Amino acid sequence: MNASTQYHLDSVRPLVRYVDKEQAVIEMAVQLQPPLPLFDQPVSFARDLYVLLEVNTSEGFHDEQLVRIDPTTEHHRIRMDIVQPQRWWPANMGDQPLYDLKASLIADNELVDEWDGSVGLTSVRRRAPRDPSVLMVNGEECSITAVIPVDLIDERHLLPVSGDSLMIVRGHWGPDVLYDAADRAGILLVQCVPVDNEGRPEAIVADQIDRLSGHPSLAGWYVGHLGRYTERMTYCIRSLDPTRNIFRRIPGKQSPDPAAA
Repeated sequence: MNASTQYHLDSVRPLVRYVDKEQAVIEMAVQLQPPLPLFDQPVSFARDLYVLLEVNTSEGFHDEQLVRIDPTTEHHRIRMDIVQPQRWWPANMGDQPLYDLKASLIADNELVDEWDGSVGLTSVRRRAPRDPSVLMVNGEECSITAVIPVDLIDERHLLPVSGDSLMIVRGHWGPDVLYDAADRAGILLVQCVPVDNEGRPEAIVADQIDRLSGHPSLAGWYVGHLGRYTERMTYCIRSLDPTRNIFRRIPGKQSPDPAAA
């Protein structure tokens, strides 16, 4: 077994660092699983290690970037710029385009691993801490007039039809099918970090951020119900996903009872 076949993509996390009507910046946080020593043999690293990033849309847009990375390092951040981006909007504010992403790991001219995902190019920010009823989406006001709690039993229900509705996923991690549907429908969601019975919510948060980071419907994370763990989780989430809001109070004119989260 040569060094090339021992490399794997452990995780790929797409983050939309910046977006306006002229340019978008995607940062791909890539974590590798490097070769391990075999028996009494020293670790054998690849001579040349690359990540090929490809971006596509259903309308025929294609762009790619080949980046050489350090074969001895596990964590990498790769930036990709997109000009004239198609921005994702909540329903009633615009369209909901998605970009297909592909990351290919190439070691010594050999394709050794691939990752496929998608991303929506959008920016969701709070207008002001004292006005939780308005979010700024791509720099424009999006008033939240209805807040809809989503418990595990509710996931098969229909999504709201209005872009001024905000869904709060509480008590569990929302599945891919829910976020995929919200991406297509233009509905914003806030994901509550579920209470961990062992008091160690960080153990699963990193995997969930990797899984959900490409969804433009994800407006942020809610940690206001975690008590003494709130500060710890705020730091953990912000270090992994600095692009999204971390809420301690649910946005909207009427908020659901966070005690159920």
